[in-house]
Amino acid sequence: MTALRIGIIGYAGRMGQAIGHAVSTHPRATLAGGVVIETPPEPIHGEPMITNDAEKLFPRCDVMIDFSSPAATPDYARMAARHGVPFMSGTTGLSDKDKDALSEVARHIPLLYAANTSLSLVVMKQLTTLAARLLRDDDYDITILDRHHRLKKDAPSGTAKSLAEAVTAGNGGHKEPSLAAFRAGFIVGEHEVSFVGEGETITLTHTVTDRAIFARGALQAALWLHGREPGLYGMNDVLGID
Repeated sequence: MTALRIGIIGYAGRMGQAIGHAVSTHPRATLAGGVVIETPPEPIHGEPMITNDAEKLFPRCDVMIDFSSPAATPDYARMAARHGVPFMSGTTGLSDKDKDALSEVARHIPLLYAANTSLSLVVMKQLTTLAARLLRDDDYDITILDRHHRLKKDAPSGTAKSLAEAVTAGNGGHKEPSLAAFRAGFIVGEHEVSFVGEGETITLTHTVTDRAIFARGALQAALWLHGREPGLYGMNDVLGID
């Protein structure tokens, strides 16, 4: 099987580097190159292209993975559509307007957006929806807590918001969860959803200790996306969950 050529936007960042490592060790993927902000040295012949001009990299890619910034992601998505390249983005902090822009692009190319690419988090969301549905008519308060490293810019996290959506999917908005966020030290990512009743609490917890988890999930999503019909996809689709 021919390895798919993967491009990475935000290659110089922590996630970009982690994805690059995941690509280098995967039998079905090869690194086409990466987009960085600062002008890189001229690439050596035969090496992946490292450039600050994404337009040059897109023609070399079978799939593009984006971990850039909310201000840049919609423009990169439109660029992907112009080049006909499937686009997978894990950029967090997107506004509703940004997400609408991705939905528009998804009319033309396969596009997968996920604020968190951990495969086990997909299971966490399913459990959250189930608990919210089963407890809908009982007197339970719902809280969502997210903890991340001190450099994370968005709070609450995109993952916390998606867990809130999972609650609403279960209880139809009967009771909204309260969200709290802590930014400290070097925590990769921790999320808790608690259903608190009189004298008892149910807590669902998802903890990530290694950023490589997100990188492997993002790569798996990108490989799955290749060859799909135009449309907007998520991690549920990667795991075959309706």
